[in-house]
Amino acid sequence: MRSKRNRYRPNRARQKALVLTWMRGVLGISAGAIAVLLFSAALAHSYRAILDLPWLSVEEIETVGLKRLQRDELLQQVGLAQPISILRVRTALVARRLQAHPWVHTALVRIEPPRRVVLEVEEREPMALVHNQGFFLMDNHGQLFLQVKPENYQQLPLFTGFADAHLKLGATLPEDTLMTLRNLLGALEQFKGWLPLADLSEIRWQDGDGVTLYTTRGAIPIHLGSDSFVEKLKRLQTVQKVISERQWWDMVKTIDLDYPRQAYIKGIPTQPKGI
Repeated sequence: MRSKRNRYRPNRARQKALVLTWMRGVLGISAGAIAVLLFSAALAHSYRAILDLPWLSVEEIETVGLKRLQRDELLQQVGLAQPISILRVRTALVARRLQAHPWVHTALVRIEPPRRVVLEVEEREPMALVHNQGFFLMDNHGQLFLQVKPENYQQLPLFTGFADAHLKLGATLPEDTLMTLRNLLGALEQFKGWLPLADLSEIRWQDGDGVTLYTTRGAIPIHLGSDSFVEKLKRLQTVQKVISERQWWDMVKTIDLDYPRQAYIKGIPTQPKGI
């Protein structure tokens, strides 16, 4: 009678073959990984070598639109101090860095072949000083973009009265308020010959009531409201002439021009009446 084969006996030859196959696979994967790493290192080295090629260095950096900003300082801030490879210039990143500067409103960066970089900058135009727990420059878009010392910007009009608006650095005035202030400054520009900004200590804004001018002489409030500034300033010329002729300046307390074709003066000897 034939003896039965023990089917549970381990097949050593098969086990050795499996182990060898597994080891070959591991070695193959390891060798592939090492090859990839070496290839990547070679590519990185080659890329760095390409970046250092002198014929890829930026040949010229042109700046357009600078008024107050210094070119060298701006290039240092955005990381474009020469020498630099043209391949290292990331136009979108440079533009974002430019726009992070408080004086820059918009920025466009482009590369012009073969090795020229152009930075186009639109600087902010300061429209006025705004006081609200500090003094801020406001641009002509109504944004408070920089906290400053007021004595350095005495040529600008000073707007006050925004405590309830909770304005802070980076905030923007409401569009209707900004439009009113623009119209006022446009009207004052027409009359700067006899009412220069230097004669106004502040311009106070009150929501719902408009603007009031305060003179440097006696801090006399001149209420103008929110519209018809040119017509009201013409009327103020007449009022000013009457007050000067009658020598009332030391008695005048307020002048209110926010009435159609009239001006009311408080402080003169007679009962207040329209002029």
